[in-house]
Parts: sequence; structure tokens; C-alpha cells
Amino acid sequence: MALALLPEERDDPVIAGQWRAWWERVPASPTHESRIALDLDGPLGTVIHRNSTTLLAWSSARKRDLAQLSRPTAGHRRPLLADAIRDHSRRTGFRVAEFHLTVTAIPAGVAWFQPIDGDVIAASIELIRDRSAHTAAIVDHLGRRQG
Repeated sequence: MALALLPEERDDPVIAGQWRAWWERVPASPTHESRIALDLDGPLGTVIHRNSTTLLAWSSARKRDLAQLSRPTAGHRRPLLADAIRDHSRRTGFRVAEFHLTVTAIPAGVAWFQPIDGDVIAASIELIRDRSAHTAAIVDHLGRRQG
């Protein structure tokens, strides 16, 4: 996504530093860090506010992507987490206890999975697109969490 930047903003080390710091906080936070960017002061805050319409359109498109990923497709049954957990239990003899997970989708550009704590996971949209890999990562996380 192309943002409207002034020439002096393109190589501004303060903007670059604020951007890196924000991205470093995203996977470590169980809250919606995207809201923090809207409240930033200083140079990055100026860029964010100037580009708010573009950023909102981009964010809305990612939400539509995620909604599409959760819909079944004609003739193709998506792997269900419950099925994967049952298979894991049969293979390992280890029964997964009841759980509740919150998965936050991150536009990382690569397949990426990061447990934040026992009940909160950040996963890239790219990993979520690969439903089998995403399900396997969750099952692995649940096994390690309870093991």
C-alpha cells in the first residue's frame, strides 16, 4: 500500500524508529495495537492521520480477506480445528483440555505464528490462508501449552 509521504518524511529516522517500535509491540500485546497508531503524536502520527482513509481501506480489505477465509468453498471442506485436535489425541494419546483462544491476524507478509500468552495468539494473514498449516500451528501450541 502506498502512503502519501512528503519528501522530507521518506528518510526521516524518527518516523522509521516509531514505525519499528510499533511493529515490535504488535506481537507482544494481547490488545489491538492498531488503535495505538491512530493515537500517535509526532511525525508518524502526522503520516498516519494524513493517510487514515487509505489505511482504513487497506484494513477493511484485510478484514474481508479473513472473512472469506472462514467461509467454506464449493467442493472443498476446510480442515476443522476440532478434527485436528481429535487426530492429534489419537496419534499421541494426549488429550487436549478445554481451551479458549484469541487469534489476532497480523499483516506480516510471511507465514508467521506467535503465541503471546496461553490464550492469545498472533498469526499472519498468510499463515491463516494456509488453513492446514494454521490448524497444525494451533494444535502444536495447545500441546506445548498443556505439556
